[in-house]
Amino acid sequence: MKNSEYWKVRFEQLERAQHQKGVECYAGIEEQYRRAQRQIESQIAVWYQRFADNNGVSLQGARRMLNKRELAELKWDVNQYIKYGQENAVSQQWVKQLENASARYHISRLEALKLQTQQSLEVMFGNQLDSIDSTMRDVYKTGYYKTAFEIQKGVGVGWDFATLDDKTISKVINKPWAVDGKNFSERVWGNRQKLVNELHTELTRNVMLGRDPQKAIDAIARKMNTSKNVAGRLVMTEEAFFSSAAQKDCFNELDVELFEIVATLDSHTSEICREMDGKVFPMSQWEVGVTAPPFHVWCRTTTVPAFGDEFDSIGERAARGEDGKTYYVPANMTYKEWQKSFVEGDKTGLQEVESDDTMKEINDETLKLMVEKLDGMSVEYKQVMMNQKQLTEKEIIDVLSGGDKTNGSCVSVGLAYIGQKGGMNVLDFRGGGSQSFFSKYVNLKEITKFPNVNAIFETAKSTITVGNKLLKRVEQGKEYYLTVGRHATIVRRTDDGILQYLELQSPTMSGWIDFNGNPRFTLASRFGCASGMGYTEEGFMIDVEQFKDSEELKILLGYINTSTDKQVKGVHGGIK
Repeated sequence: MKNSEYWKVRFEQLERAQHQKGVECYAGIEEQYRRAQRQIESQIAVWYQRFADNNGVSLQGARRMLNKRELAELKWDVNQYIKYGQENAVSQQWVKQLENASARYHISRLEALKLQTQQSLEVMFGNQLDSIDSTMRDVYKTGYYKTAFEIQKGVGVGWDFATLDDKTISKVINKPWAVDGKNFSERVWGNRQKLVNELHTELTRNVMLGRDPQKAIDAIARKMNTSKNVAGRLVMTEEAFFSSAAQKDCFNELDVELFEIVATLDSHTSEICREMDGKVFPMSQWEVGVTAPPFHVWCRTTTVPAFGDEFDSIGERAARGEDGKTYYVPANMTYKEWQKSFVEGDKTGLQEVESDDTMKEINDETLKLMVEKLDGMSVEYKQVMMNQKQLTEKEIIDVLSGGDKTNGSCVSVGLAYIGQKGGMNVLDFRGGGSQSFFSKYVNLKEITKFPNVNAIFETAKSTITVGNKLLKRVEQGKEYYLTVGRHATIVRRTDDGILQYLELQSPTMSGWIDFNGNPRFTLASRFGCASGMGYTEEGFMIDVEQFKDSEELKILLGYINTSTDKQVKGVHGGIK
């Protein structure tokens, strides 16, 4: 089970991705406004020229009826507008107005100009509505599924849940959510009607006052810019709401009981979002604008699941799907792989969680602290599965050896060997934060505090002496996990009394190797042990047979286990 920092990072990333969808939608709408404005400016220039008198504009010229040629040109345009409207689902009310205009024989030049400018706006707002509608559908759908993905991946197990169809999505996005009872479609058309009225008024005013056409163009540009800003606020607020709604619906579906507010904290963060950041509420108190985002226009705040004590284990709580089964969700599973399994229903290759599997509550305080530290370092957790059959010693060595590009991995590959001896399918070729954590003696020493682990410690003024003292305590027929000096590995004493260590990192000499004559030579040459530096040195051994079935070890090995695509095996890191 991932810690709170994991959830915050993952859901902040999801919020940024959703926010970007709104930004991209708005960028498309801005281009639609620019295109419409260029068309309107061109139309104004043409028509003003037609009813201008000595480079001035007269009301009389504007009210003059179109001549036969002009009327024919307009009706050709109108018929094209009607066809476009029918093919692109432009407002049927507007299509009806165009049909009425097409049937008339007397139309003034000013009226013709209004018809053409309104057509540009109708097309623009029709495209705008399509853009917003498709974006909000995408925001809700991806938000819902990716929220489920992050939860199941973080918990470590997945199960079937209610999926979305077009009817369900349509019902959600068409439902009004603000206090004025309007949905975004009604807001778009309201913005359209306001802009149409303002442009018509501006055109009429300019003609009546005989103004230069540039003044009309400038005034209309200002109106268009105001309308564009309104559209921007609409898009980003609707994106924030549907992103939030998707999380709420998914949280409810997956039985999340508590949620936490997570604000993006930077110089642009509002005061209300700063105050709400970190607050936790039960799902029953979810209320947009009060306990849940969006709290204001352009809001970037999100929510994360706040799991209570019953979720403190790694995947302890997992609702079961319709087939009554849950499945392990590997830490390296991609969203597409998860979608294929839990949305489309193809569970091929997934391992079912059995009632006696070791996805159990972490009761040991030492392990809890180690897991918190690993999660705090963002070390990926990959659930350890059991092998279908117990591997032989040779098979285990073959699986784990062959060279390793990651320096300092002797500690973790030795632990992986113990896991394999316990029947676990665990590999160690990842490096990075995992290798950094386990290669530190202060972290490794913590495993000696696990329940039922009886470690053998030795101290001396030199690591050579520490190692020699530990090796003298190796019993025949037993294997031990030994760490001393700058190395950790498995050691044993054969029935013939020969001391051996297990080489797993060499690309050519892996396997059991005898200590050469006096063990002190091998301790110095392979273990990096040295003579005393004036202070006390320490090392320890753990009985492999005793340790291999440890529940704590199985959980810890998830931070060592490496998926095929993340392996850096081999001296050049290219072997998979």
